[in-house]
Formats: sequence, C-alpha cells, structure tokens
Amino acid sequence: MQITKFLVPACLILGFNPSAQANLSSTVTLTSNYLFNGITLTQDDPALQPSLDWVSDSGWYLGTWGSNVSFAENTDREVDFYTGYYTDLGNNWAMDLGIAHYTYYGSSDSSAFDYPEAYIKVSYRDTKLSYWYAKDYFGAGGGHYIVMLTQNVQLTQDLTLQLSADRSTSTDTSKFLRDNDGTYHHWRLALLGEWFGAKWTAAFDDTDLELDDLGEPTFSLSVAKTFNWF
Repeated sequence: MQITKFLVPACLILGFNPSAQANLSSTVTLTSNYLFNGITLTQDDPALQPSLDWVSDSGWYLGTWGSNVSFAENTDREVDFYTGYYTDLGNNWAMDLGIAHYTYYGSSDSSAFDYPEAYIKVSYRDTKLSYWYAKDYFGAGGGHYIVMLTQNVQLTQDLTLQLSADRSTSTDTSKFLRDNDGTYHHWRLALLGEWFGAKWTAAFDDTDLELDDLGEPTFSLSVAKTFNWF
C-alpha cells in the first residue's frame, strides 16, 4: 500500500502520457560491494541490483531499482522508486530534479527504515553538482542532506576516470549518529569502461568517518548490462 500511495500521485502530478514517445529498459548490475556514500550496506558482500526505467523524449522519467542488503537484522532487501525530469538547458548545461522513495523488506520492522528524498543535479559538460535532502533519513526522524561534486575525465574512447567528493550532514545528531558535528565526507575514484556490451566500474571509496567498521577504505568492482525493451 505504501508503494501505491507514492507512485500514483507522482504519475498524476507529472502528467505522464503512455502514448508519448518513450523508452523502456532494464539494467542488471552485479557489484562486489553495495556502497552507499562510502558505507557498505551488504557488510562488504556482493549485491545483485536490477532496475526498470521508463524515459520519455520530453525528459520525464519513472523507475524502480532493487538490491539485496544486510545492514540491519532481518532486513535483506531494498526497493527504491523514483520519478523526475531531466532537461538540457543549452550551452552544455543540464538539470535533473526529482523525488525518490526508499523501502526495505525482510521483516515486519524493516519498513521503519523507509523514507522519501528530493534531489536536484546541475551539470556543465563533464562536471556535476548534486544535492539530496531527506526530512526523515532512514526513518530515524531527523533531517539529512548530501552535497556531491563529480568530475569525469575521458581517458580513451572506452575509458573514463570519475572523481567525486561529497559531504553528508545530519541536522539532528540525536536522531542519526554521525561524528561530533553530524557530518562526514566521502570521496571516490573510479574507472568506467564499456566492453563486451556491458559497463564495468572499478572503484576506490573512503571516508573520514571515525565510527567503528563504517566508511573504511574499500575497493569494489561492478558490471552492468542494459536491456532495451522499446
């Protein structure tokens, strides 16, 4: 019921027209470690992550994404839903804004982690600035926002170097534990390539978190294959 309440109003507000020109695709990703802003949500174990995405030629999109998780007892699945609008602003500028809803499954208590989030991403050529805000982050009752800067560097025709850094801030440390002032920083170095019809990513992530066993330096490898339905 919670999923229906989220998706139906979003479709009505955005005015989706199924007869409009659109693309429907699925992507299946296998990763050695599911990292969420530098923190593993699978206890450093692999994850299988399928998605289904609908994108219209006008820029509206709607999708769902899932993964196995193991960050809390008896919570073993995450399913996210998102909808938004992407537009080319001209002169190499672009903007993407939308809302996402994260849901968790495995036990009757897993839904306590569910939360919605709004985001906006502005890019200029190969540089992107992103901002996410959640009023009830992971269902803990406190606000939370993330600011990320990403830079892509094209090394060869098939190989890209991606550099990113982000700052996560909890607006209420009594609700969601963080170091001292409620913030931490995460940085990532990744090589992105496309071979044999799939997208490959080799990455190194690290954070300045001082909490035990969280945000440790981590190498990961992932491969993703996209299937276009129409």
